[in-house]
Amino acid sequence: MSLIHIRKAEITDAKSLSELICENARKILKPHYSEVQWEIFIKYYAVETMATKITTQLVFCAEKDDEIVGTIALDGDFIVGFYTRLQSMNQGIGKLLITSLENHALNSGLTKLQLASTPEGLDFYYKNGWQKVKNFTVNHYGVEFEETLMVKELKNI
Repeated sequence: MSLIHIRKAEITDAKSLSELICENARKILKPHYSEVQWEIFIKYYAVETMATKITTQLVFCAEKDDEIVGTIALDGDFIVGFYTRLQSMNQGIGKLLITSLENHALNSGLTKLQLASTPEGLDFYYKNGWQKVKNFTVNHYGVEFEETLMVKELKNI
């Protein structure tokens, strides 16, 4: 079995990250989105937008056999852009990514993390110690998306 390496994303990863996220979302999220929501999602994770995110957020990549198989980012105390390549799902990559990010956040002085989950992600977060705060509506480019605000208190193990 190949090892999974977690590293900080670089600008040159923007295209691979955009493709990974959009491929995952096309299968998992698109069936639940309106046409307008889907167009906004694609815009939100376009290559150019990803390049900007890499410079303004703390973006991590999971690599396996020199291929990016997952990504997660931190914007302040908020986790964003958490996706795994479809062919790599249910192999522990998501757990490794979120655990790595939680450890990084704790070592950086954060005591709590938040994230907005789609309904499809809730089971994963509950299994990994996250708690629901509330359902809410987030607005991207003037289009509303229904999300669930989740929180996790970070503790030294």
